[in-house]
Amino acid sequence: MFDMKNSQVNENLKKVVAKRNFYTNKDAGNVYLYALLLPLAVGLLFCYISISIAEGNGMIVPEGENVISYMFANYVWFSVPYMILTQLVFFLIYVAYSKINRIKFSACNVSFKKAKPTIALVSVGAGIAAVWGFIFLIEGAFGAMFSSMGIVSDSLGLPLNTVGWLFVNLLIAGVLPAICEELLFRGIIFQGMKERFSALASVLLNGLLFALMHQSIQQFIYPFILGCVLSVLMHRTNNLLYPILMHMANNFMTIIISFLQLNGYINLPLANMPWWLIIIAILLAVATGALFYVIDRFFLKKQEKVEVEKEGECYQTEPFKIGKMPITMALGGLVALAFLIVNLL
Repeated sequence: MFDMKNSQVNENLKKVVAKRNFYTNKDAGNVYLYALLLPLAVGLLFCYISISIAEGNGMIVPEGENVISYMFANYVWFSVPYMILTQLVFFLIYVAYSKINRIKFSACNVSFKKAKPTIALVSVGAGIAAVWGFIFLIEGAFGAMFSSMGIVSDSLGLPLNTVGWLFVNLLIAGVLPAICEELLFRGIIFQGMKERFSALASVLLNGLLFALMHQSIQQFIYPFILGCVLSVLMHRTNNLLYPILMHMANNFMTIIISFLQLNGYINLPLANMPWWLIIIAILLAVATGALFYVIDRFFLKKQEKVEVEKEGECYQTEPFKIGKMPITMALGGLVALAFLIVNLL
């Protein structure tokens, strides 16, 4: 009798101690809200400290110029950490949230051991194809539309005038976002969504939240499309390695095209596109969408999906919800929309 009681106590202790290897809808909502607010708070603190240091060392900002833009253009010690900061916060959210909530780091389902070279190559190819398939439509046709509406992009970026800066950009704007953003958006948020939403609803909602996270109307359409494609890839394979590879290839291609364009090696007609080129851009985008459908329908669907059994107990209380959506996710979406409107104005 005594042994039976001890055995039961040990089993209960194991359940309490055991980490879980899955994310919930509540996790998805919490992490999305953190991903919006924490980088903003840390960024403001970093800017405040940096501006104080620069002014203490005699910095004089020309009248009428934005102090952040001025520092970004003139102080490498500010611009490089500024570009890294958001991705660093994303990674710390992933680590801290998993640790605090007793979730295994492997719950994001990234696996080199179970990866297939063919799917990895297709992922890289799809990332490159997405750039060429949509660059003329998004940057050319929609770019012209935004310009005619008086909407000008004011995003900050590191120099791309030398090969050295090209490699710095590939690392900071290519590798880091591919890893850190995928850990949160496809590793945690998308997988948590699928607990309550259908696969289609999870894909579309994840793409929307991913686009809103960029907080820019100019950077909304393409991130939405890319977010949806990355979510489909994660849904079909259940291995985060493939979305990371696709995202990284997409970033690399974008950076390399920008480098070649800015330094006069190529001349893509993205500004003031004639009507016939806009039609070609639309047809190219449609063809790329059809290519993604064919890849999904006749290749990804036929691959054996890596199945992972849920392990560990989840002691979360049921979140406050609007329909199936956690209140934190809805609040995050509204905050992101508000930021987008403020940036637009």
